[in-house]
Formats: sequence, structure tokens, C-alpha cells
Amino acid sequence: MKFDWKRWGNQILDMICPGECPICNLLAYQEERSYSCMPCLENVAWIRGVKCKKCGTNMDAFPYGGLICSGCRDLEPSFERGMSMFRLDQLGEKLIHEIKYQGVKGVLNDMPIWLEFVPEFAEYIEGAVLIPVPLHPRKQRKRNFNQSKWIADSLAKAIGGGTWVEDALVRTRMTKTQTKLDLNERRKNVKNAFALRQGNCLDTERRLILVDDVFTTGATLEACAQALLKGGFPKVEVATAGRK
Repeated sequence: MKFDWKRWGNQILDMICPGECPICNLLAYQEERSYSCMPCLENVAWIRGVKCKKCGTNMDAFPYGGLICSGCRDLEPSFERGMSMFRLDQLGEKLIHEIKYQGVKGVLNDMPIWLEFVPEFAEYIEGAVLIPVPLHPRKQRKRNFNQSKWIADSLAKAIGGGTWVEDALVRTRMTKTQTKLDLNERRKNVKNAFALRQGNCLDTERRLILVDDVFTTGATLEACAQALLKGGFPKVEVATAGRK
């Protein structure tokens, strides 16, 4: 009989530092397989079906290959296309909040399960180089982690194969929080705030996907995409966990 190291490891970790399902606040690993409760994950607003061809947000419309959402018509993104895993409703917000503001990396142990809910997202990511949106070094030191890097790492681990993560971008200046800014203010706030990391070894022929925690207006991802395009990469795609 094969010893289940993962199961016992989770139980020992929870005895030392017990976590909670970010959605219902019951103890983590109630069902052993997942950090969050499976009934909670089943109720998350996973993005499936008809999507915007640019950003991948779900759209209440008949299937048509040329659909573009109002947000992308305003943004006019230079990135090729995008995809997100779930809507940022009350449940989705709780997942992101636990990762981004509480620093609970264990939530992302469920990434293989998340991908089961949105298998088209796994297909979209497969074989790409994942580039996390960087934090400014000062903010990185203060927070001690980059949630976008965590998400990219968990995606690469779940998918495996020819999918990997590269810290190819740097944030060149501090920017104020985007939370209360409109699209135009957000674009001005992050304009020229990113640059290609010197000495990077990225092949310009590789498929690149920018990874962030959430897509709100797309201004930050657009600024990152422009930095990569200026660096000589012919096209860039984007992916996020949550979509506003």
C-alpha cells in the first residue's frame, strides 16, 4: 500500500498552522483533496462559454468568433488575446483576497482542481512562457511575495511539460494603487512603469503569456504588454485568475 505523504503532510501542517477555506472559513483540507471546500469551489463563477476574443471575459451573447467586450473596445489592447478563470463576485474576491492580502499560498494548491473547472484555460496556457506582472522592489520587500508569481508558478506546476515561468519584466517606478482610478487614470498611472529585464534569455519566437492575479480594466497588463512588444516580441497574450 502506497503511503500518502501529501495527505499526512497536509494534516501535520494544519496541526502546526491550521488554515481555513477562504470562502466558508471551515478548516482547510476538509475533504483532503482540496485546500478550499469542494462545494465552495463548485459555486465559484468559473468563466466558460462565450467569451470576448480579446480579453476572454464571458459574454451573454450568441457564439461568434468576433465578439469584443465594451472594456476592450475602450482599452484597445495591444495584447493578442486573454483568458481569466473566474469572475470576481463575492466568492472569487475571497479567493484573491486570501492570496493577495493574507499571503496564503496554500490556496493555490488547488490549481489542478481550478483547471478541472475551466479545462480550456489549461489548454490556453499549455506550452507558453508565463511572465508574472512584477511588483516594484520596494513593494516586493514590504510584502515579501508577488502573488502574480505565485499564480504563474502554480499554473506551470499544474500543467507541466513545456510551460514555465520567466521573471522577464521589472517595474521601474512606484505607482499609486489603481483601486479608485478610472481607465484613463489607470493608463497614465502605469505608463512606462515596466521594462524588459536586462540580460533576459527569452526567445522571441516563444509564445508569451503575461500572468496577473486579476483583470479589472486591463491597464496594467496593457502596460506590460507594450514593454514586451517594444522589446522585440511579435505578440503577447494575457491570463489572470480573477476577472472583474
